[in-house]
Amino acid sequence: MMIHWDNIELPGSFSAEQDVPLSELTSFRVGGKARFVVRPDSYETICDVVSFASANGIRCMLLGKGTNVLASDRGFDGIIIRFDTPLHEPVFRDTSVIACCGTSMTVLARETIRHGLMGMERLCGIPGTVGGACAMNAGAYGAEIRQILKRIRILHDGTDEWVDVKDGDLGYRKSVFSYPDAIALEAEFCLLPDDGTAYETMHDCMERRRQKQPLELPSAGSTFKRPEGYFAGALIEQCGLKGYSIGGAQVSEKHAGFIVNIGGATEADVSALVKYVQDVVRERTGVELEPEIKRI
Repeated sequence: MMIHWDNIELPGSFSAEQDVPLSELTSFRVGGKARFVVRPDSYETICDVVSFASANGIRCMLLGKGTNVLASDRGFDGIIIRFDTPLHEPVFRDTSVIACCGTSMTVLARETIRHGLMGMERLCGIPGTVGGACAMNAGAYGAEIRQILKRIRILHDGTDEWVDVKDGDLGYRKSVFSYPDAIALEAEFCLLPDDGTAYETMHDCMERRRQKQPLELPSAGSTFKRPEGYFAGALIEQCGLKGYSIGGAQVSEKHAGFIVNIGGATEADVSALVKYVQDVVRERTGVELEPEIKRI
């Protein structure tokens, strides 16, 4: 549906930036302009934006640090809620912590260790927010969000409520707490007392990331989900695609599981390269690679 923006006036309950390049909001550094971007200063602001968008037939999207997304070259003709800054500090109670979903996962993991807890140390280094991690059940080095997520505060159908996490709510890189079905506002994690190994484990995982992942170039992290029984990066490398490029998008020479922006990449370049990799891997190995990256 075509939106006639001249007839729409934003309410005074929130302010928005207009025509913001998505390349500035995403780690891939790719994408056209977003019509409006709102940076909420309260949970009520998020509710107001969602209600306003729904009432006016405007597309709305939630975006954290933009680390697992590929934005369209055409941009986004709607409202993006940029929830990448915590609205409050983490609240620790015994072995649990409640964190705002705009909180950096790396910052939170380090804070839990500082408070003598363990359970998040392997997740340190995940570049997104708590909300994004809950929305896709982020994981690394054998650890996943679902192992520690106890409760989550969500906005759903205009209702703001805390819900207990049940078995089956989160799976491999998927969650029932993802937009547009729900907007995650806060999350409570159940951890354990540190047995003295948390800091060392965190440091080891961070070092492995630095050594093996192309952190020096823009990307959206791992491009493909792990196929059952295989590793996506190993399959891609096995097919001789390491370093293969289309336009400014390249299969990383450091880790074939990443597609990186080597300069001036467009969404069209990335999409074409994703499809090419899928086609080659399917033809040569019979394995279907499923993208992990979300699209704007």
